Amino acid sequence: MQKMSLAKVAAAAGSVALLTTGCLGSSGGSSSSNASGTAAGPGKSTVEVMYGFGNEQEVAFQKDLNKFAQANGFTIKFTKAGSWDTEIKTRVAGGTPPDVGLFPQPGVMCDLAKQGKVSAYDDATVATDKATLVPGFVGAGTCADGKVYGLPSAVSVKSLLWYDQPSFAATGLKLPATLDDMVTLSDQLKGAGKTPWCIAAESGNATGWPITDWIEDLVLRFAGPENYDKWVAGTLKNNSPEIKPAWEYFQKIAFTDGFVRGGTKAIAATNFQTGGNALFDNPPGCYLFKQATFIAGKGGFPDSVLAKADTEIGVTAFPPKTAGNNPVLTGGDLAAAFNNDANTIKLRNFIASKDNGVEVGKAGYFSPHTTFDSSLYPSKMLQTIAKDVLYKSSAARFDGSDLMPAKVGAGTFWTEPIKWISGSQDLETTLNNIDNSWPKS
Repeated sequence: MQKMSLAKVAAAAGSVALLTTGCLGSSGGSSSSNASGTAAGPGKSTVEVMYGFGNEQEVAFQKDLNKFAQANGFTIKFTKAGSWDTEIKTRVAGGTPPDVGLFPQPGVMCDLAKQGKVSAYDDATVATDKATLVPGFVGAGTCADGKVYGLPSAVSVKSLLWYDQPSFAATGLKLPATLDDMVTLSDQLKGAGKTPWCIAAESGNATGWPITDWIEDLVLRFAGPENYDKWVAGTLKNNSPEIKPAWEYFQKIAFTDGFVRGGTKAIAATNFQTGGNALFDNPPGCYLFKQATFIAGKGGFPDSVLAKADTEIGVTAFPPKTAGNNPVLTGGDLAAAFNNDANTIKLRNFIASKDNGVEVGKAGYFSPHTTFDSSLYPSKMLQTIAKDVLYKSSAARFDGSDLMPAKVGAGTFWTEPIKWISGSQDLETTLNNIDNSWPKS
């Protein structure tokens, strides 16, 4: 099952999310990259790949890559980073980068590309991958000079609503097709004496990050993908007429009496991993929960529920503003190369291609390519997410707070909403404080 990207939590511990990607407004001069994207040389006999994920994904990733390497006459050295940002920057600064790296944060990748440390993709490879990728994923790996330095391998999906299948069916109500429907459904559940929502934002030193996922999804819907990019880059403020409606909609859900289990102030004290477990209580403590795919894995929903996932766990897309326009918020890893060695480029291109990920898919991790055989995903629940959410998306965007400067994305964007939710300041103050915290240059 897709686990949570650790980027937000790592940032709280001190890792630095640097510049945003070019399509998201990265500033600065053109890159002096060490690569034009064209492979060179006879090809290394061993290619090193560095990444930050583990568990089933790591095992499956190695199976996919080893099969490819064996067929192409080279071997792979796999290096797992315990702290991706710190270790990759140390390796690069020391002149010993891996051949291929899997970046969970596009901004860090683009900062290294600006320094001339990362190789661009050639135009033909980008065109081939773009034909099958969910719309928007090429942009996530495009840096300030307009070149593509990273393309995604496995991705996670954040634009999801979870519910208990039997309990929700018993209400006789319909799942929301639009954001207006979601407010109506909340009113209907409350009117029937039920609590509509579980919302959970407690995460130790990283408390507040789950709220950013709410806001990011809502900005995508109210402002649209292009304005989302401007907002992530800091050129559109939270208090702007384009962005503020996302905050006001969240306020309608989170601040309405009777809408949230425990009330508004309980959000900051409810743990993000277990905060949705009340869906499955008898009677249910709530009926809807927004969280990424990792929540339906070990450490998220109760083991007893996971054992019956296909009959108990319901999942649907976080609804669009207008039916049929379905943007999706994602996380994931971008494959990038640190040199132009022929086998390095060959492996990087394979990792990002539609041909990669068979074993990873069988382990429950999503391919970003719409042509992937969804029947390979190991449960109906995951197949539903792939077919009905990810692959039907009108536009994909990477997690915004992971792309913002750390002072904002892992700072005020986490802490200021908690003050608002806790009742110590109003929305206007919250938005102004976040906007004023952006670096001046």
